[in-house]
Amino acid sequence: MTSDDRHASAPAVPPPAGPQRPSIARARQIGDLLATSGQTAVGPGGALIASGRLGDQVDLETGRQCAWQCTANVFEAVRAELGSLERVAEVVKLTVFVASAPGFIEQHLVADAATAYVQHVLGPDAGMHARSAIGVAELPTGSPVEVEALIRVR
Repeated sequence: MTSDDRHASAPAVPPPAGPQRPSIARARQIGDLLATSGQTAVGPGGALIASGRLGDQVDLETGRQCAWQCTANVFEAVRAELGSLERVAEVVKLTVFVASAPGFIEQHLVADAATAYVQHVLGPDAGMHARSAIGVAELPTGSPVEVEALIRVR
């Protein structure tokens, strides 16, 4: 069956993949670029370290802690894919999504914690990156922050 055939016969909405059978990769490498899937603020114990929106249920400092944890999770996905963070040449771009209540305009301050984590791990040269900080209404599982990265590898 070709891709055209599968496209023509695709169901209207597929069932959710679920945690036992994920349908996406945590990271995907093409050439010397590695793109990560968005990582939420899941802590070492497997639970969100906070839930809700900045400017409503979540204060700025907690949002910054979430961004730090999300970025740690990004780096764990990278390490799992590459075998070592030593293969990271540089972070090209971070995108930081912030679940934001109406009127919350400090997404960039939340994202600063993600940038700080990158620079803590990689140093100021390899850790220098472009970045977008984007306010959204909601994020998966109620996470206040989600971070994804585009990374150049050795």
